[in-house]
Amino acid sequence: MSEANPDRGEHELPLGRRTYLLRPSFAAITAIERKTERALPELIRMGNSGTMPLAIAGIVAAELVKAGAGDDDLTRRVSAAKMGEMIFERGIAPAVARLTLCLLDAATGGRDAQGEAKAVATQTDEDDATAE
Repeated sequence: MSEANPDRGEHELPLGRRTYLLRPSFAAITAIERKTERALPELIRMGNSGTMPLAIAGIVAAELVKAGAGDDDLTRRVSAAKMGEMIFERGIAPAVARLTLCLLDAATGGRDAQGEAKAVATQTDEDDATAE
């Protein structure tokens, strides 16, 4: 698996002998909300407070991993149950912290629907003149 590229909106989640790419795409976030029956802000609160159930962590991880899988068919078929098991084996707190960071990234904007970071607008001299 390749290294996460923050400019593409990717995060890393080391589980087992592998590091998975997590991508906060629109499709991943809507799938997570649908499967958990929880809104994104609630999922973030659960992650921050340490109250995210393992089954929900597995769903969150699976959907974010699928979004970051690219052309890897095996990774795109990862199950929430398997991800939950690997999270349990790694340690719930550090894994959920990484998932929460990725969810927070999605919630704060600056991403397109594919989860890629949008270019940040830079202020020009013309903008400065208009502001005066």
